[in-house]
Amino acid sequence: MIYDIFQILLWVTAIMLVISGLDDMYMDLLYWIYRKKYKDKMPDFNEMFDKDEKPIAIILGAWKESSVIGRTLSYAVRNLKYNNYRFFVGVYPNDPDTIRIVKEISKKDSRVIACINPQNGPTTKADNLNSLYAGLCEYEKVYGEFEIVLVHDAEDFMHPYALKLYNFLIGYKGYHGVQIPVIPIKSKLGGIFHRTYCDAFAEVHTKDMIVREAMDTFIPFSGTGMGFHRKAIYYLEKNNGLQEGKEVHIDAELTNTYFQNNEEAVKDDILVNDTSYKDDPFESLNAKSYIPPRETPNQIRNYTTVFLSFVLMFVSFLVYTGATESSEQEVIADNKDGNVIENIVNKVSYTDAFANTMANENLNLPENVIRISNSFRDNQYNVNYIVKDGMYNIEESNWNNDEAARNRLSEVQSILGYEKTKGLIIKSTGEDGNIYKVIIGEYGSIDEAREQVSKIKEITEK
Repeated sequence: MIYDIFQILLWVTAIMLVISGLDDMYMDLLYWIYRKKYKDKMPDFNEMFDKDEKPIAIILGAWKESSVIGRTLSYAVRNLKYNNYRFFVGVYPNDPDTIRIVKEISKKDSRVIACINPQNGPTTKADNLNSLYAGLCEYEKVYGEFEIVLVHDAEDFMHPYALKLYNFLIGYKGYHGVQIPVIPIKSKLGGIFHRTYCDAFAEVHTKDMIVREAMDTFIPFSGTGMGFHRKAIYYLEKNNGLQEGKEVHIDAELTNTYFQNNEEAVKDDILVNDTSYKDDPFESLNAKSYIPPRETPNQIRNYTTVFLSFVLMFVSFLVYTGATESSEQEVIADNKDGNVIENIVNKVSYTDAFANTMANENLNLPENVIRISNSFRDNQYNVNYIVKDGMYNIEESNWNNDEAARNRLSEVQSILGYEKTKGLIIKSTGEDGNIYKVIIGEYGSIDEAREQVSKIKEITEK
């Protein structure tokens, strides 16, 4: 019974996995169909290194982010291969630790600007970004308009060439919005769960995005790593109505060199509040001798091939296991007319019944009869007595083919009487091939079963 339950659960699980995987297979198929067209539509990204830098504003909300904000900002100002940008960091008056770290970095590089929300935190991310946008608009009144606005999170590592990509696509190719892939960095101690998280992000931000674009369906932004042309934001303001004016405190003392390049000020490492990150995810790109590649290696094909191989192996295993178990459990039972009279679903159930019988019955075994794992062995008559549901079945003989087993069953039933003798043949698969077992009767005790065996042997062995 337990075996039956587990087998049913296995097949139900397998079927559910297949059904839930159909959408993934659909996405994979569309991806491989459209990837060539997608690549052909892409511009030549080598041009982005020669384009003039348009002013970019990066807005970044931070509440209780003192443990990571220093790392994020110091890494960005030290490694971004772009000069004409400004960070607007939204902090809260009741979060002095984050404010202190942002201001310390601001003193080293005036491209980092603290914008203090008029309300104590925490508020919603939307509220914080709206306050940042209000501060950005105040800056633009004095220092000129930004052409590109980016949104990032406090813990992001920005790719050294990310701003050049935004500048190229939004500033020169006419895109109103750009979402670049957001990929989690592998954690040394993250193990399987963190890497599963990484895989999910990689799948969504590469393959799924391409398929969505090919299908002309909705393409979501991620809330980070996204950039917009200033005209797109003006369009939203025009069509959604102006919000109530938001006040924001801008640290004006740090803005006197707003559009000056402070690259000299950040050559040394900026390690604020022990927020340095030893493992640089873009270490090879930050080398001074780095030359951008002409083509980016594509590893998606390899990952997909490995994944599909595992899926095919798993499905093959399920099919093989199911076929094997079915052949082992196939029961062929005939009466004198050759029709099936009984099916035994699972011969392992004999073991449970045998255990129950042993627990509830104190048997005095006849001479030459011994117990084995799930039955009794009669050495005198060379047969087995199998316990099932408190009754005793006789495993009278084993044969290599079905025809011989049927003939033996008919012979035994003719000796004991067709009407009162139940008989069946169990087919099982062993190392030497199929084995056909002749099973006789249902008896209330071993003595009764042994009496029938003696009648059979007395006649057949003459």
